[in-house]
Amino acid sequence: MGARGIDRRTAVAALAALGLAPPLSALAGADVSFGGASRLPRGGDYVPPTMLSTVLDNYRRMTCPVTINDGGPYGFVADTGANHSVIAAELALQLGLVMAEDQPLNGVAGMEMTPTVKVQLRLAGRPERDVVLSVLPGEAIGGQGILGLDQLDGARLTLDFARNQLFLDAGPTLPGEGPQFDMAAKRRDGQLFLVDAEVGGIRVTAFLDSGAQSTIGNMALYALAYLRYPSVPWRVAPIVSVTGQTIDAQYADLPSLRIGDVTLPTWPVAFADLHTFRMWNMIERPAILIGVDVLSRFQSVCLDFRRDEVRFRLPDRA
Repeated sequence: MGARGIDRRTAVAALAALGLAPPLSALAGADVSFGGASRLPRGGDYVPPTMLSTVLDNYRRMTCPVTINDGGPYGFVADTGANHSVIAAELALQLGLVMAEDQPLNGVAGMEMTPTVKVQLRLAGRPERDVVLSVLPGEAIGGQGILGLDQLDGARLTLDFARNQLFLDAGPTLPGEGPQFDMAAKRRDGQLFLVDAEVGGIRVTAFLDSGAQSTIGNMALYALAYLRYPSVPWRVAPIVSVTGQTIDAQYADLPSLRIGDVTLPTWPVAFADLHTFRMWNMIERPAILIGVDVLSRFQSVCLDFRRDEVRFRLPDRA
C-alpha cells in the first residue's frame, strides 16, 4: 500500500456516506423505544427521526468551519471513521489548488489512488498547519470536505443531534437535559472503540464511525448471528464508499443492540467483509462499526480523543 499507507494513517475507514438504507420499520421501532415517532420543534424533547434520510440530511449540515490558505470558512464534515482528511474537488478547483501526486486512499473494498493537495489549514482556534488532503468529488462526500482522525486526534468532538450542531473542543458538558452516561474507550490506529457492547446478545468490539450511514458488522459477527438467528430474514444490499467502491452486504433486523446500559430493540445491522476490518486486524473477533443511524438515537454524543472517553446524552423521555 506504499509508505503513506497505514503507517501514515491515511486509510479511510468505511469512508463516509455508506450507501445502505435499513428498513424504515426497524428505525421506527427503535424510535418508539425512545418515546416517539418524529422530531419535535426546537426546544422540545428530542425524539429521533424515523427516516434515515432525515438523519443524514441533518448530519450533513453539522459541519466544522475550516480555514484553508486564509480563505473560508468552509464546512467540513467530522468523520471519526476516516483516518485521513479530504477536500472536495470543486472546492480545490475554486481555490486554485495545485494537484500533487496521487496517493493511496483506502475505502470499504480496498485501496484507491487519489489526487492530493497541500494546504495550510486552521480549525477550532488552533494554529495553522501544513496539511496534505486527498481530493474526491463533493457530491460523493456530501460537503466541502472531511475532517479525519489526522485532524481530530487530541480533540473533543460533540455531535448535538437535537439541534443539528457540531462542536469541536467545546466544553465537557453535553448539550441536552436527558440522562447522561459515560464509557471508557480504547484506541486502535487512532480510532475510538468500545468493548462493552453487544449485538443480538453477542459481545462485540464497537468502533464509532460518525461518517458511516449504517451500522456494519464484520464477517465473524455475521457467522455467529446467522447461526443464532436462522429464522431472521436476511437481505442483500450494496455498500458504497465515497471513493466509488462497492461491496455487497448481508443485513438483517437483529433482536437488540446494546451499548453500555442502553439497549436498542430490533436493530438493522449490515454485515460485510470491509477492507476497514482487515486494516484493523478485526477478522476473527466479532466487531462492528456504529454509524449515525445509531448515534442519532441520542440527543448528543461526545467523542473525547483527549481522555479516550465517549459520553452519551439520552432523550428526555428515554
